Amino acid sequence: MRSIPKAIIDFTEQVLTGRQTQLRFDEFTLDWIPINNGIGQGDPLSMVLYIIYNSDLVDVAKKRHGKEAIQELTLAFVDDAAFIAIAKDFNATHDILKNMLERWGGGLDWSRDHNSRFETNKFALMD
Repeated sequence: MRSIPKAIIDFTEQVLTGRQTQLRFDEFTLDWIPINNGIGQGDPLSMVLYIIYNSDLVDVAKKRHGKEAIQELTLAFVDDAAFIAIAKDFNATHDILKNMLERWGGGLDWSRDHNSRFETNKFALMD
């Protein structure tokens, strides 16, 4: 669990609470729609908040020592993340990646817990 100062949490909650939007098409305007997920596109605060939001995903890679130190890595930039596995052959590498996704606290848990579904059609294995 990250330690974030209460003042920042309170400020963020105030900014993200009670938001709503309204859509208009030609001469037709929809009723107000409450926004209860995400942050406004282009909001300068969004980058900082996403780094905090995404930080548990970056922690999926197990910390290792010695020869196994770089067996699992996670790289992230804004809303993109990459799980990296290094092993002796394709099958061992695939097993590490599968484990990074499926283990307790892994990528799939993060995706579910953060209401941020992975676009599996964007997944790629590179040899």
